[in-house]
Amino acid sequence: MTRRTVFGTGAALAATRMRKASAASLNENPLMPARLRSPGPPETVQVSSPQIYHSDAKPVLEAARLFSLYSQASWSEGPAWWPQQRTLIWSDVVGRRVLGWREDGAVDVLLDATPFINGNAVAPDGRIFHCEHGHRAISCSRGAGNPMVVATHANGQRLNAPNDIVIAKDGTVWFSEPTFGIENPKQGVPSRSESGKTSICCIGRDGITNRVADMTQPNGVAFSPDERVFYASQTPEHDEGEIAIFAFDRDGPRLSNRRRFAVVPHGIPDGFTVDRRGWVWSSSGVGVEVFNSSGRHLATVPTPHLCSNCEFDHDQNRLFITGAESLWVLHLNS
Repeated sequence: MTRRTVFGTGAALAATRMRKASAASLNENPLMPARLRSPGPPETVQVSSPQIYHSDAKPVLEAARLFSLYSQASWSEGPAWWPQQRTLIWSDVVGRRVLGWREDGAVDVLLDATPFINGNAVAPDGRIFHCEHGHRAISCSRGAGNPMVVATHANGQRLNAPNDIVIAKDGTVWFSEPTFGIENPKQGVPSRSESGKTSICCIGRDGITNRVADMTQPNGVAFSPDERVFYASQTPEHDEGEIAIFAFDRDGPRLSNRRRFAVVPHGIPDGFTVDRRGWVWSSSGVGVEVFNSSGRHLATVPTPHLCSNCEFDHDQNRLFITGAESLWVLHLNS
């Protein structure tokens, strides 16, 4: 046996052992995510205290504190609380990842090389529904693997680029479909709109998707606590319409009586959420704007830079806020 044969055989045996060890490791935990941040405490954020305009907001916000949980994303969006895993999931749209912040402070990659996923929503059974710019689709996953496409068309026409999403208690799935994700190559795949419309869509319990209301570049979506009111923001970029949050009366799969609900004083109402009181917490150019159910401006919660969206945990003691590279958390006195 030659020296080359000895070393060749040794290398082959070592490679075989490595493959077996790797396979065994994968079999033990085949869905082990990549970790971007190790467990640890949040970081303090130097920012002004909330500006309170109405006494109703004082008990909730006067001692609220903002902390940084992660600051290495490209463009953070689509926060959703995943109660089954006690994890805050959100999208790095430009970085093409869905990330997860854990209660111990760790941040993991849940889905990698995504088709520019933006909005996310968690169903009662733990499935996560996603808005895919790249595939122009709604998909769903268990927070790992390849998401399964749920909808690509509405009323027989291809969707634009689904943006934000919410799931009603009756199981229907509601989402906005502006054209941002088919216009900006950094956030999707350039294409044209088949419908010539930008709309609010609903996937019924029969699996059929319909456009239920046309808006000028609809963006964030949410329900009132009793789900009798549906909220959607409108954020056109070229003066095609008013920038505001609008409210609709909801009756099953139908929306009616559209009216302006609120306007943020700075920037745009990109994404927002609604708490159990019926207060609307909206992103803006300077932080989070808080409105009561009548549209009265209650407070402004400053953030270090503009924010894109926000979402509560199950107990609504914490508000998670996304913006640019950041994920923050606001601890409330609720």
